[in-house]
Amino acid sequence: MSSKQPRKQRLARYTAPYHRRHREMAAPIDRGLRERQMGRGFMYPRSMAVRKGDRVMVVRGEGKSKSATRIAKVDRKARKIYVEGFTYFKSDGTELQRPIDASNVVIINPDWSDMRRRKLLTRVNESVEWTDEVISDFEAAEDEYEAETVGPIEEEETTDEETPEEIVEAEDSSIDDVDYDSMTVPQLKDALKEKGMPVGGKKADLIERLKGGSE
Repeated sequence: MSSKQPRKQRLARYTAPYHRRHREMAAPIDRGLRERQMGRGFMYPRSMAVRKGDRVMVVRGEGKSKSATRIAKVDRKARKIYVEGFTYFKSDGTELQRPIDASNVVIINPDWSDMRRRKLLTRVNESVEWTDEVISDFEAAEDEYEAETVGPIEEEETTDEETPEEIVEAEDSSIDDVDYDSMTVPQLKDALKEKGMPVGGKKADLIERLKGGSE
């Protein structure tokens, strides 16, 4: 944008086409990852547009954490991204994903499944021939770096040793140990929602409703 007038800058940002917003929604690649791959003969761009499936770390603003998470959605119209596990509760107990700016994250493990995105690597690594073996080794190094620095993303899976009946019995046995008095209103409403019970009323009513349903 060549104009110095704020009104023209805001208008250009508001009316920007999607391909320009795509370039604006960029995040830096982790410096440690770039230095490690540089030692192996591979170069990264300093930053690139975020994509659904990228594993990132929130380093600024609300939700700042030292653990890795995955981008679940990219909203170019609003210039926001949504990451897994970063949610908030509305007053009625509904859980929603909280939007954040792409500039608040650092890319720890990029997703190279899009062939058009691989052109970024081809452009900065002209001497590298990207065969299947090279790509597999390249992505394996990224996974190894993520595991060493922030740890892999934990996937919740049910083991084959535990049957659904055993899981239900374990949940029923832990109901008596729940301290509803120390829970917040959104947490109480979330617990009521899981049990299919009404979520309206004051905190004392919610606690009484949960205790009555546990008996």
